[in-house]
Amino acid sequence: MTMKDISLLISPLAKSAYFADYLTVAQAECDAIFTDTAFTHQRIGTFDFLEATLNDDDIQKAMRLSFAQGIFERCDGGFQPLASDAGFRLHEDFVVGAKYKGKTNEMLTQLLLNIGLAHMPDSAPETLKLLDPMCGRATTLLWGMRYGMRSKGIEQDPKALQDLQQSLKKWTKLHRQKHQLQTGFVGKANKQGKGKFLDFQAEDAGMRVIHGDAREAAELLKDEKFNLIISDLPYGVQHFTTANTRNPLAVLEECADGWANCLKPDGAIVLAFNSYQPKRAKLIECFAARGLHAEPFAAPHRMSEAIIRDIVVFRRS
Repeated sequence: MTMKDISLLISPLAKSAYFADYLTVAQAECDAIFTDTAFTHQRIGTFDFLEATLNDDDIQKAMRLSFAQGIFERCDGGFQPLASDAGFRLHEDFVVGAKYKGKTNEMLTQLLLNIGLAHMPDSAPETLKLLDPMCGRATTLLWGMRYGMRSKGIEQDPKALQDLQQSLKKWTKLHRQKHQLQTGFVGKANKQGKGKFLDFQAEDAGMRVIHGDAREAAELLKDEKFNLIISDLPYGVQHFTTANTRNPLAVLEECADGWANCLKPDGAIVLAFNSYQPKRAKLIECFAARGLHAEPFAAPHRMSEAIIRDIVVFRRS
């Protein structure tokens, strides 16, 4: 198979996602996905590149790296852009188009998906089922659809379904996208809206967002099993939990059994969290009690004085 010397251009948006640690996070993603390939950093003017020697299959895979803005072949002392297609479904602003307060960074969300997929390299994304049990306005699920996954999410904010429905209607009209959108209830309809869901289907991919409590995941999902469980956990800065503390660990202790029961035997859980609270060791301890061990992956990056975000991956022991 032909090998090429390539340079991956790091998107400037990586700096807004990972701040001063954008290079180490990009390197960590490469190391997780290309386990036998060494990447080196090169800076040319104001542009940052990660460079490696890849075959054609790996070049295709590299186009899906969360930080990659473009890919070039190094030849004759210059750079030749490669017309590689990442193969995503739907228009690129399907994920990035909607803006709202508290939205999970789209680059981080894609990184979490890529790290999860790296832990099941023999499975095509189109064959996998994805769950985000604290899905907010469904950034994880939107990315899941671009990868071709069947995705579900749970969100306790009663306004989330309406916001998402309005956003999807606007987007599908703008892009004249064929789709199916419907609402219903898991179980009986009720005034509180518990179990109300929004289904959206387009281009052979789909998602369902359910209004409910992440601690009741198994009940809301009817004990359905998932290959990937991915979520950006509350950072414990703006909001108190039901235990009247900013540390989300107490809520996670109540969630962990249900999440573990929703995971397929060969599946993976990928969580982004503020390493100030909960501490990484405490988070690992929480899921270890449910028969899950932490994989040797981390990508800490400082977001503010109060937040150093990190990533942990769990598999069954």
